[in-house]
Amino acid sequence: MISTMKRVLLVFDTKFGNTEKLAKEIAAGIEETGTAECKVIGIKEVGSEDISGYDGVLFGGPVHAFRATRGIKGAIKDAAKKGLDGKLVSSFDTYQAPGHKGNAARGIEGEVSKRAPRAKIFTPGLTALVDGYEGPLNATEPPKAREFGKKFAKELAG
Repeated sequence: MISTMKRVLLVFDTKFGNTEKLAKEIAAGIEETGTAECKVIGIKEVGSEDISGYDGVLFGGPVHAFRATRGIKGAIKDAAKKGLDGKLVSSFDTYQAPGHKGNAARGIEGEVSKRAPRAKIFTPGLTALVDGYEGPLNATEPPKAREFGKKFAKELAG
């Protein structure tokens, strides 16, 4: 019997651990569907990861200086070289100030579009509020992250 289980890679950049927590909640939501399994890695691990084995990839990071971090942009560049075209790709970010909401997620989507023009972008990405400069993740965000993961998995399953 051939497994129809999809594989999803979640790549995150984080400074205080909030975006990593968000990534893990998204992964839990994806896995709860029973249609996909997830691997969550930090940006430094992208270089050694075989991207070809994944059906979907999500990139996330905090909003930094009103945009996506240099680290997550570099991870997208590395992943695109290994093959993001044809995959379902999405974004997620964490923000602290209301004016920053979604800035990194939109920047990530733009970077993916530039580096892997044939990737299928699942939009809008998820954007999550962090309470205070160092966090924690706002208590309303983990359930939203799980729901976002389920929606991504449903789109991936077709």
